Amino acid sequence: MHTNNISVCTPPEVLAPAGDPEALRAAIKGGADAVYLGVGEFNARQGAKNFKIEELRENIELAHSYGVKVFLALNIPLKQHEMQEAINVVHKAYSYKIDAIILEDLGLFFLLKEHFPDLPLHASTQMTIHNPQGVDFIGNAGASRVILSRELTTGQVKSIIDRTNIEIELFVHGALCYSFSGRCLFSTAITDRSANRGACFQPCRRQFRMSADGKLIDSNIVGNYPISCAELCTFPGLADIIKTGVKSLKIEGRMKKPEYVTASAGTYKAVAEKVCKTGENFTDEELEEMETELAKLFYRGFTRGFVLGEEDVTQRKYSANYGAYLGKVANIVKSEEEGRLTLVPEQDIKVNDGISINTKIRIIGCRIDGILVDDKPVDIAHKGETATLLISPRTSKSVRKSDEVYVSMDPQMLERLQDMELMTTPLTITIHARKGEKLKIKVKSQSLETEAIGDYVVEEAKKAPTSREQIITALGKLGDTTFHAEDIILDIDENIFIPLGALSGTRRDAVDKLFESRFDMQGRNRPCPDVSTGFDRKKKGKKKTQALLGVEVSDIDSVIVASKSGTDIIYAPISLFSEMMNEENILRTTGLKEKDIELVLVTPAISFEEDMPELKKLMQQVIDAGFKLACSNYGAVQLAKELGAGFAAQKEFNPFNAWTANAFGSSGAYRVTLSTELNLEETKAVCRNTNPDVQVEVLAYGRELLLVTKNDLLKPLIQDGTINEDTEVLLIDNTKGSFPVMRKNERTLIYNSTVLNMLDKLEELSGTGADVLRLDLSLYDRDDVKDITRNFRKALDGKPIKLKNTREEEYDEGHYFKGVL
Repeated sequence: MHTNNISVCTPPEVLAPAGDPEALRAAIKGGADAVYLGVGEFNARQGAKNFKIEELRENIELAHSYGVKVFLALNIPLKQHEMQEAINVVHKAYSYKIDAIILEDLGLFFLLKEHFPDLPLHASTQMTIHNPQGVDFIGNAGASRVILSRELTTGQVKSIIDRTNIEIELFVHGALCYSFSGRCLFSTAITDRSANRGACFQPCRRQFRMSADGKLIDSNIVGNYPISCAELCTFPGLADIIKTGVKSLKIEGRMKKPEYVTASAGTYKAVAEKVCKTGENFTDEELEEMETELAKLFYRGFTRGFVLGEEDVTQRKYSANYGAYLGKVANIVKSEEEGRLTLVPEQDIKVNDGISINTKIRIIGCRIDGILVDDKPVDIAHKGETATLLISPRTSKSVRKSDEVYVSMDPQMLERLQDMELMTTPLTITIHARKGEKLKIKVKSQSLETEAIGDYVVEEAKKAPTSREQIITALGKLGDTTFHAEDIILDIDENIFIPLGALSGTRRDAVDKLFESRFDMQGRNRPCPDVSTGFDRKKKGKKKTQALLGVEVSDIDSVIVASKSGTDIIYAPISLFSEMMNEENILRTTGLKEKDIELVLVTPAISFEEDMPELKKLMQQVIDAGFKLACSNYGAVQLAKELGAGFAAQKEFNPFNAWTANAFGSSGAYRVTLSTELNLEETKAVCRNTNPDVQVEVLAYGRELLLVTKNDLLKPLIQDGTINEDTEVLLIDNTKGSFPVMRKNERTLIYNSTVLNMLDKLEELSGTGADVLRLDLSLYDRDDVKDITRNFRKALDGKPIKLKNTREEEYDEGHYFKGVL
């Protein structure tokens, strides 16, 4: 028995996925307290069926009739031309009494706060909020809830919850992104389908080889799927998550089948209620049985996740769903009629169940046509019995001894889940019927109570009185409502007469009031706003000037070289600041001011709570030295605000539109770097409509960082001596190229296989109206920094250019001439 020493508490909300109307009903069956769904393509699961706008009202009303809240996911960055349509969707959802909107785009967030001030806004995990200051920033902006990054531990979550009044939501089950959510460019790098916009191609699920200094690493060491994550499954340790004070437990799965939604919601609901009511979890045996049932619905390995302390969340053997482990093949007999696979099952197995077999070639699936135990046909083989499974002869050809077997489908379980009825809410109904007084009926459900007073005045019976049985029957007829009468209390005089119609009408009024009191959302008929950025640079008369040149470097020597090669702005990691300020370098770096070169110190993209005190101190020192700051997460933005400093908002925020650029401007940003997923026309639209007081920056050159993950991919290879810290490691895809892999602060960084180079298209890029063209040279040495910077300076000045490309890199033009989905 798990003893968790958790006091009795209110169970957190169980939030289930609703990829379509059928899944929404499945979530209600499973006992979910709330669901989240998407409309059309404006959400992070474009591959789900999603809801049509005309379906939304009836489904919200259905969920509300069962006391279930509905959250609309609009958790993607929006292109300039999409914003009005997104506002139209929100307006419809608002009028249909949606309970909250889940957001990633800061521009949309600010617009909704302005035009729908009473509408709850939830900050999506796509915002990559992972420290208390990030919660403070978005909370001060008006968020009622924050969905934290999945990389946090329970200790970090609890610390955040202890210092905020904002509701906190956590993912507790389902698929994991290898990257910090909202920060992945891998999919667009190889397919033009944006993960950040919900069209992920799932490259992390592909087979990759790995090389070290040009030599292939044995796949037995790194696996065939080195960056494929297992499924998050936390209910065995849910007590530790609940003890943090988390408000909502979120289940991933808008692309999974309804039965999965029912089972996962039901499991987490049952465990949360048991933990909160008794202080203990289920037994190990019970938890194992629950886990097996969920694995039959979808499984590619389970991980407890970073939240419960696991460091490696990958499942490198196979990346697709393959089911719950059954056992290893002890023997296989093949014939033209059938295959006979013998094993000792680790769970019960039935005729017609589906199984997956991990063969040398691949995982293959089939149905069990029959089962023999002691050479006798049976319908079910129990755990621990030696059983022979009869399978198709075609499948058996690939099977060998010791192959692993999994249960991938249980038809009886599916049928049971499908046949579950929608649950109804228990009511306590109390009738007050006193002679000479108006009929009064009270209804109570949990903490809610309403009453209705009818027009009928109770009379003494002149003939046959209304019996107790008649009253009970009339009050208990709740018809097609979502309630059932659990208890009926009669506070009545003897020998009274009440027409059955009066009983039914007054009861109906009381129940209707109770339903309405669950979701009291008045005043939701406001007109749909016609949004505008409020700026047009051409109309504002801003003159077009030559774009400034910015260069990002990673060491002090490159800072100095860049300053002598024609750059206007230098970006460098803030971690270099102390070295810059020592006696040896201070004269060289302070000389930048004399050349009118802007030095911007870049704060880390990921900063957990324990990093923030030192970061704030360092940021203050940068300000005091007269240099500027760049921020890549909302916590760093909050620190900049607290220090009263302007900052450059980095492209990691995915600025896709002018509203977002202006939102950062109003939050203290003097410059905003746009997402590299925009094409030239989209970039031009953002530049034109951004506040002239906010500079717009675009990337013109660099090997782009595709993702950062907390999963330390290279650590085992360093520990066993396969590589060292200086080894050049590549992730190799047979069709998409080789992607450099680096390790920093025990995190994994994966870079693009190609290098963005707009040197030959500088006129087109400058024609967007961008104020700054940025070169990301953070992976280059001083000689390359000098060559690349000088050539871009010459090109901007209209002089001849000749780039050396000493590294023989493959260049491309990114998404500037195509864009992303």
